[in-house]
Amino acid sequence: MMMFRWLVLPLLFLIAAVVYVYRKISGAVSYFFSGFSKRKRRMISGLTEVILILPATKAFTLWFVVFLHLIVCLVLIDIIAFIVKKVCKESKKQLLWNRIYKSCIVAVLMTAIICGYGRYNIFHVVRTEYNVSANKNIRKDGYKMVVLSDLHYGISLSDSGLQKVADRIDKEKADIVVLDGDIVDESTTKAQMKSAFSILGKIKSTYGVYYVYGNHDKNNYTTEPNYSSEQLADTITKSGIKILEDESFSINNEVTLIGRADRGSGDMQREDIKELVKDVDKNQELIVLDHQPADYENVKNAGGDMIISGHTHAGQIWPAGLFASLFHFDEMNYGEKNVEQLHAIVTSGIAGWGVPLRTERHSEYVVINIK
Repeated sequence: MMMFRWLVLPLLFLIAAVVYVYRKISGAVSYFFSGFSKRKRRMISGLTEVILILPATKAFTLWFVVFLHLIVCLVLIDIIAFIVKKVCKESKKQLLWNRIYKSCIVAVLMTAIICGYGRYNIFHVVRTEYNVSANKNIRKDGYKMVVLSDLHYGISLSDSGLQKVADRIDKEKADIVVLDGDIVDESTTKAQMKSAFSILGKIKSTYGVYYVYGNHDKNNYTTEPNYSSEQLADTITKSGIKILEDESFSINNEVTLIGRADRGSGDMQREDIKELVKDVDKNQELIVLDHQPADYENVKNAGGDMIISGHTHAGQIWPAGLFASLFHFDEMNYGEKNVEQLHAIVTSGIAGWGVPLRTERHSEYVVINIK
């Protein structure tokens, strides 16, 4: 099943894309170069396709994403053209549309607009707020928690951009700040890693800043990391941030944060949630911090009151989020829901992975008011 999902499906898509795009290019070349011989038009079409597709064969690059959106826009225009043909018959409107349709100009413009929006969207960090009722007795004023995840530092926000977000979070006057994984990744340099945690460690809060690892922080997907796991942990700790990796931490004897090791971590097997809560005071509000939205049923059965995750990016690049929701790649893609007494929240993250584009949901930091 995994081989089909990650090898066979992409290969089938690539073959279909090559054939489909060549047909679209041939139509556009015939429109713009109608005076050329058939042989010359074929040469132009072939060369254009090579220029378009070769850079896109490297997955998860900027051009790959742009090319993906171009294909979607071409298909959408094909659907519109089919409808126009059925509705307008042989009218002047149809003749005009046919000229526009064959040129592929509309699809190219649509792609440019969507990708332009994606560029803006990844840099524009919004504030998302949730109000949650505690299951246990806590102080009258409750607790304000700020959560940010999936910064993947170096993809979009610079030092100054991250500092602006940190300044906004300072104004929240949070009680607890949670960094929910993938703050850095394989592309982050050692200097960038140190800079990111220096900025985030200075965020003001009543009870401190807490960190759980994501699947990228420890450079699990490269053989040539820019920093070691030990250097990462040392930097985080020296920045004044407390790491919770299969550990718990009690605040005011009312709230316990339970940080889980990432389920995709390559250097350790994470503890079962039942083991993690075995010695925890069950009369406190139990908040589980788990980078990937998973294991909800076990967390609920172990007495968890809330679980907070990131990881999904809410898709980041359309239609990834749609597929993730349809095929349940994770237990939840974005937002909040209740699993009986367990309240689950998944953030879309403050930036993105791989490319500086976000054509699905916004970049965000999350404010959770626990009442």
